[in-house]
Amino acid sequence: MNLPYSKKVDRWTALTVFALVLFGIVMIYSASVIVAHTMYGDDRYFVKRQIIWALLGGAGAVVMANIDYHFWKKWALWMLGITVFLLVAVFFFSRGEINGAHRWISLPGGQSFQPSELAKLTFIVYLSAWLVERRQKLGEVVETFLPYIGVLGVIAFLMLKEPDFGTLMIIVAISIAMYGVAGMTWKQVGIGVVVLVLAIGLSLTSSYRRERVMTFLNPGSDTQGTAYQVKNIAIAVGSGGLKGLGFGQSKQKRLFLPEPFTDSIFAVISEELGFVWAAALILAFGFLIYRGFMIAAHAPDLFGQLLAVGISTWFGVQAFLNLGSMVNLVPLVGVPLPFISYGGSSLGICLLAVGLLLNISRFSDKQPKEKKA
Repeated sequence: MNLPYSKKVDRWTALTVFALVLFGIVMIYSASVIVAHTMYGDDRYFVKRQIIWALLGGAGAVVMANIDYHFWKKWALWMLGITVFLLVAVFFFSRGEINGAHRWISLPGGQSFQPSELAKLTFIVYLSAWLVERRQKLGEVVETFLPYIGVLGVIAFLMLKEPDFGTLMIIVAISIAMYGVAGMTWKQVGIGVVVLVLAIGLSLTSSYRRERVMTFLNPGSDTQGTAYQVKNIAIAVGSGGLKGLGFGQSKQKRLFLPEPFTDSIFAVISEELGFVWAAALILAFGFLIYRGFMIAAHAPDLFGQLLAVGISTWFGVQAFLNLGSMVNLVPLVGVPLPFISYGGSSLGICLLAVGLLLNISRFSDKQPKEKKA
C-alpha cells in the first residue's frame, strides 16, 4: 500500500504531551513530598520513579512514531490475547488487594504492572483491525454486532471482577465511538443501549460501586467513607481561588486527600496554583483531544482513522472522568489523570499510544499539499 508519508509528525500533539508530562512531574513532586518523606524518608521517592517511567515511555513513543501503524494490524489478535491473559493473571499473581481491588501484577524489584492500562491500547488496535475486516458487514447484527458485544463482554467481565469500573467505562466509550465512526446502524444503537443499561444495573449490585453513586447523589450521606474523600477534594479545589495558595502550600495533601499524587492530583493543582492553572490544564487536554481528532480526520484509511478516534476518545473520556469527579460532576471512579497522575503503567501506555497517534499523523492526507506549497 503506497500511502503519503512524511518525516514530520504532528508537532502540536507532541509538544502538548511533552508539556503535560513535564507539568505532571513537577506537580507529583509537590503532591507526594509529604507521603514520600513519611513512608520512605526520601522527598523525591515518587517523582524519581515517575521521571524514569517518563523517559522509558518517551523512548517507547519515539519507537512507535517510527513504526508504520499498519504493522500492528496483523498482531492485533495476539496483542488482545496477551492482554486478556494478563487480566486473568491479576487474580493469581496480584500484589494483593489495594483499596478493595486486584489490579496489579507483582514484578521483581518491588515494582508492579496494571494490565487494565494496557487493555485500553490493545483493545483499540484489535477493534480497529476487526472493524476494518468487517466493514462490508457492519450492519449485520448476528455476524458482526453480537461478536463485537461478545468481545467487549469478556473484557467487561474481567474488569468487573478486579473491580475496575472506571477503566471499563473508558473502554465502553472507546468501543462506541469507534463502531459509530465505522458505521453503526440505529438498530445496533438500540441493542447497545439495552446492553449498556443492563451492564450498569449489574455493576450496581456491588456495594462498593453503589456507595460511590449514593455519595455522588447525596454527599452528606457518609461522613467517614467516600463522602469524606469527596468533601476534602471539594475543599482543596475550592480553597485555591484564582491564583492558588502557592506551589507546595496545599493543606489538604497533608493526609486529608485520598491519593493526592495519583487520582486526586487535580485537587492539589487547583489548591496550590488556583483556577488559572487548573483552567489552562483543562484547555491543554481539550487541545490535545482536538489534535487527535484532526489526525483521525486526515488519516488515509479507515484503520488509521479508527486508531486515532479510539486513542483520542480514551484520553478525552479518562480526563473527563478524573476531572469531573474532582468537581462532583461524576462519581469517584478511581482513574488517573492522563500524563499528570503518578503511575508507571498509566504514563508508559499513554505515551506509547501517543507514539502511535504521531505515526498516523505522518500519513496525513494533508502532507502532500504541504510539500507542494
